[in-house]
Amino acid sequence: METYKSSLRFIILSLFMAAMLNTVLYAQGTDSRRIFENKDRFYIGILLTPQQTSIQNEGFSDKLTLTKKMSFNISVDGAFYFSNYIGINFGAGYNPYSSELFLAQYIADFSARDTDSPPEDYEMQIDGSSITEIQNISFLSIPVSLALRIPAGSKLGFFVNAGISAEIPMVKTFDGTGTFTYDGYYSVYPVTLHNLPEYGFASDLATSVSEELDIKSFNAAITASGGIYFYLGASFQITLGAHFNKFLSDISNYSSDGDFYLTTKMNELNSIMEGSTKAGVQALGISLGLRYFLK
Repeated sequence: METYKSSLRFIILSLFMAAMLNTVLYAQGTDSRRIFENKDRFYIGILLTPQQTSIQNEGFSDKLTLTKKMSFNISVDGAFYFSNYIGINFGAGYNPYSSELFLAQYIADFSARDTDSPPEDYEMQIDGSSITEIQNISFLSIPVSLALRIPAGSKLGFFVNAGISAEIPMVKTFDGTGTFTYDGYYSVYPVTLHNLPEYGFASDLATSVSEELDIKSFNAAITASGGIYFYLGASFQITLGAHFNKFLSDISNYSSDGDFYLTTKMNELNSIMEGSTKAGVQALGISLGLRYFLK
């Protein structure tokens, strides 16, 4: 939430600065407006963005902790300016997100039936510890944004882009680890089967899995960026700024019907996302770009 609020403050401040600069530039007369020529209407470019990413699994447990991960976004973009100051920006990029989730302890119990003849009912009692899950999701991002640029001299200026992006998942995996004990309590006797792995009741069993996440095939995100640009000669421009992405809805495609258990048997470990009410994604980074203006 703090990342989101900070990014909104940055965008609002950038828009305010741009508006103030625009007023100053118009007051200066034609000299500043002469900075842009017809060749400055359209550019193509490349953006490199190291970013801090977050995949939030909400509603699972208040004891679940999240560690944000760094990733590297690469994209190509272009823009067409309808006037000296306003245009439309579009592009495509590979946008990876990653987070590490940690749960110190997990306890669950449920009714089960063994495979004896005749089968008998019992209560499966599960005690887990040191559960870690690393989620990695990468999207093909296709953003479309409103583009604003304001010169602050013959070579230097400010830019702000804000819009929406289509997000299509390309990579969607999780790696989970934990230690689990499985006990079977037979109330009819009564007796608890403990440390009998040959019967499915292992003690302190180290478990590790690598599987795919169930992610919606199409998602939408808001995207915003702002910063400064600097001309390198007549046709090239370098940019430096902040970039923010936040998905507009739940990316999880898991069904919320029925009870959820991280594990029900030995060597099984389900994703924490499956037991969450909502999975949200956001990123904040610093972008370095190179633009080439077509003549």
